[in-house]
Amino acid sequence: MAHSLTYERVRITTVRSTWISLALAVLLPMALAALASSPNPVYDEQGNQIGEQIDWTQGIGAPLVITAVIASVIAAQAIGQEYRFGVIRLTLTAFPRRIDVLLSKILVVAAASAVLALVSLASAWAVLALRGYPTPPDYAVAPDAGFYIRGVLSVVLWGLSAFALAGITRQTAVGIAVPIISGLIVEQIVAALVGSRAQWLADILPWSALARWGQTPAAAQPGFDPAMDPTFHEPPVGWGGVGVFAVWLAVFMALQIWSFLRRDA
Repeated sequence: MAHSLTYERVRITTVRSTWISLALAVLLPMALAALASSPNPVYDEQGNQIGEQIDWTQGIGAPLVITAVIASVIAAQAIGQEYRFGVIRLTLTAFPRRIDVLLSKILVVAAASAVLALVSLASAWAVLALRGYPTPPDYAVAPDAGFYIRGVLSVVLWGLSAFALAGITRQTAVGIAVPIISGLIVEQIVAALVGSRAQWLADILPWSALARWGQTPAAAQPGFDPAMDPTFHEPPVGWGGVGVFAVWLAVFMALQIWSFLRRDA
């Protein structure tokens, strides 16, 4: 497996699109961080502006959304392009053990996605630091370590889902487009249609659940009392949202492994 892992590492680092994606993972998060952390005026009871506040957590976390899309491009190309151009046959000729090839691709995709996420966080932090807020201001709640871990993990999981979908369908475009279209359009329509009649279904929609990685459970917020609102319902957020998506990813990966090991190249 060491040889196939080296092959995948060399392949992904010598493809031009990888370095373009890395550049985008620097520039786009910086732009989004600048927008997400724009100062909001604060007014007193008489309506006079007395200062400004920024959403520090939003500024550093929001750019990971576009980073996940960038990671999906690299991930989908890692296998979709090989099927498109027939290179997969050469790869399997050089490395006949298919499981080694697949595991190497998964590890490299996961590592590349993690690097993109870390670069994104660093770029967003640089923007916040230039605004004069290298750390959260006193009026803001500082994110805990779990926030950053979930952020990186969300990008990795998104990238792996794109890899799995591209491998199952053997189409790069499917791996890139399905998470975006499903998360932004299809799942929103489904959630609106089912409403409270099947709230459990809306709660487990994959990419919507993953998008809630940065939220804090209401029970962990000061002053929250569920007895005040018996109808209150909260979908899985934070680690719960990540966990829901991880189950979906396990299904996607199982199908991808079966497809890669059983189907002809």
